[in-house]
Amino acid sequence: MFYLIGLGVGPAFVTERAVEVLREVDCLFYEDYTGPVDLGVLSRLARAAPVRLSRRDLEEESGEKILRCLTEGKKTALVSAGDPHIATTHSALVSLIKARGHGVEIVPGVSIVCAAFSVSCLSIYRLGGVATVTYPRGGVYSSRPYEVAERNLSRGFHTLLLLDVRESGGFMPPSDAARVLLELERREGRNVFTPEREVIVVYRVGWGGGVVYSTLGEIASSRIEPPAVLIIPAKLNPVERECLEALWRR
Repeated sequence: MFYLIGLGVGPAFVTERAVEVLREVDCLFYEDYTGPVDLGVLSRLARAAPVRLSRRDLEEESGEKILRCLTEGKKTALVSAGDPHIATTHSALVSLIKARGHGVEIVPGVSIVCAAFSVSCLSIYRLGGVATVTYPRGGVYSSRPYEVAERNLSRGFHTLLLLDVRESGGFMPPSDAARVLLELERREGRNVFTPEREVIVVYRVGWGGGVVYSTLGEIASSRIEPPAVLIIPAKLNPVERECLEALWRR
């Protein structure tokens, strides 16, 4: 049996079902490249010693270490932050394991997608397409965030922007993300990511973080710690604006 467990957005958000499974499994793996995992909490809750898997282990090697445990008849779990089935990497892994004839249970956790909208007072019904802000690769900038935000804004939808992970493993700071978006504006020039564009930064939810409601230009020079996500809000309705400004306006 294979369990894909989401630990939520922070140590205080681990579900009762996740704890039950952690106490049962024989092989326990975790990944921390999609979000931070509190290894101390994980070790305390689990019966088996947790083993870290890299992105290479899960993608290029197709979860070989996990499959080995399953082939030996052991209950096996992979833990990640948030809600693990939001990540396509884990969806592919689940499909592979199921195709090999093993049972699978998804143990959902609190996703940053829902958490970000909850703490920032925005309506999830107004969430449009989601994109990721990435570092330029070989000097090439991905215009995907620009295109998604432009389309969402034209329809009155909010845009959630996830942030890249450095090749060294560190999470992209909001200031880096803002500078990438400003550079995209310089290249595209359609007034989507101007310095005056309002932006909501949701950072370190579950780890003592919070929300910053400011402008893209100001975020570019900020020192907000990752992990974080950015929300480009469309025109806020009165309820959203009143709640957001009461709680988080700088």
